Amino acid sequence: MNIIHNKYHIVRHGDFATNGNAKFFYGIFACTLCLDDYRMRGSIDCIIIAAGASAIWTAVETYLHASGTRVIKPMFLGLRNNPNMKIFLPTAVGALLQGVQEGGVVTAVGLYYGDRLSSMAVLARLHLFIAVIVANVWMRDTKADANTVASKRQVNTTGSMLLIGAATAYDLTMLWKHPEHTYRQLAMLSVMVYVCAWWSLVAWYRGFRSVEVHVKRDSRENTDGVEYLVKPTTTFDLIAVLGYDVLFEVGAAYLVFYNLFII
Repeated sequence: MNIIHNKYHIVRHGDFATNGNAKFFYGIFACTLCLDDYRMRGSIDCIIIAAGASAIWTAVETYLHASGTRVIKPMFLGLRNNPNMKIFLPTAVGALLQGVQEGGVVTAVGLYYGDRLSSMAVLARLHLFIAVIVANVWMRDTKADANTVASKRQVNTTGSMLLIGAATAYDLTMLWKHPEHTYRQLAMLSVMVYVCAWWSLVAWYRGFRSVEVHVKRDSRENTDGVEYLVKPTTTFDLIAVLGYDVLFEVGAAYLVFYNLFII
């Protein structure tokens, strides 16, 4: 694996972020976790981190849509196959729902369940939530989605690697400066990584997410002007790229929200 010269892409297939139903209910679920945490402990940590992460990710999703990085069709609420039972949402509302799912839900789930890892009953509810995620992804129509590329993102660009490196360095610095938060942060990190690993695994298995590797050709072989060739994706490529996505682009990046809004 040559991360300097080769290009590693994560490709999302299907109509990305068009069905707002799951995002709406995921958001409601995150709200119930935040309210339960406040009711049981009098803590607003879940509320703060979910609200802050949602706001930042809404801005990110708006940028990705505006820049054309992601092909996002109008989001709807209602029945996919019944035009009379659909409510199409404005772009701003769609970006908000996507931001809540990408940011608020993941951080709220991570913090709430991370604080309760010793409770078997709570862990059972976490796995029930994971089962809902798996079922929701599994029931998507693979025939309708598999051939449509919604986004294709190179994970090892210089800018991306520097950003993730800076986030990881910031997390490690905060862990060193605030050892009293170490257990809580690592517990949150483990839950986020665990949940998102299941999410990525089932999305890959159902064909909604794939990895594409572009290998840089030797200058002596480049006689036709083609600088990169797409090589067959190996199991190692899948594990390395999707594992990096979950561990660093979710885990390390989202732990920044804890350091920004909780400490």
